[in-house]
Amino acid sequence: DVETEQIVCAEPWDEFGQISSVVQHRGSIPLFWSQETSILRPKPDIILHRHDPTYEATRLHFQNLSVRYGNPTIVLNLIKTVEKKPRETILCHEFANAVAYLNHALPKANHLKFIHCDFHMFSKRNSESILEQLGSIVTDALDLVGFYYSGTSPTHTNDEGLGNSSKDQENGQVKSDECRPHEGQGKKRRFQSGILRSNCIDCLDRTNVAQYAFGLAAFNRQLQALGLYGPQVDLGVHIVAKLTAVYESMGDALAIQYGGSAAHNTVLSDRQGRWRTTTQLRKLFRSIKRHYNNVYMDGEKQDGINIFLGHFR
Repeated sequence: DVETEQIVCAEPWDEFGQISSVVQHRGSIPLFWSQETSILRPKPDIILHRHDPTYEATRLHFQNLSVRYGNPTIVLNLIKTVEKKPRETILCHEFANAVAYLNHALPKANHLKFIHCDFHMFSKRNSESILEQLGSIVTDALDLVGFYYSGTSPTHTNDEGLGNSSKDQENGQVKSDECRPHEGQGKKRRFQSGILRSNCIDCLDRTNVAQYAFGLAAFNRQLQALGLYGPQVDLGVHIVAKLTAVYESMGDALAIQYGGSAAHNTVLSDRQGRWRTTTQLRKLFRSIKRHYNNVYMDGEKQDGINIFLGHFR
């Protein structure tokens, strides 16, 4: 359960300083399931435990998200939808069943929006294919949840501003404001309502790419809101590279903490133009390191977490 907040502010910071923020979430698939680590099996079988036929634990999880972030909750599921030997697909089908079951008891306006995106299927083609697919999904998600923008006072104007993207709170649509605010009009404050929740199996590598795609889409609109870019201006290569590096760093930190190695950043590395052979070799070595840590070190790590949480036995 990890919350990621992307904050963008305009400098210089003064009494009229503007700030924008967008929040997204990653978390494990909220079902009862497990994997048994094995020295000889880097990808152990996934065991689904059917202890909760009414999906009560799943309901409590999404209820908590709703209380924290508001509605809608958009679930982006990145695991495989097709396999020769069922593994991830077991969870894929059960997760879809759980969401459908819960939606029966929810008002239509509060339905969980469940989206399948088989990351591996699209990434087999090329890195741009998966980023294009994710870009379409996260743009629609951003239209629904919006983002926070502090606005400006009625007496302050930004003569250099080129554009602004605003959230219509009544119908949930995003529309472009006038290129420049009129003198004395200021810009309205807006708020995020709802959350994009992304997951894969371990919520590391695939999830990090999805969060990057959402962050990139939001970044463009945040800059528009701050008056730094117009609606039709694409982000420059340099600034995209900076944002990519931030998400790579975040992904590595989470992967080291959870899996014992840096993240597999093949898609982001391809986008930055790195030599693919080097990227694949790095991925191989990181996979070996992660497997070793999972087999030999994971028990001690889990004991440490349990001691910290007061659940050690």
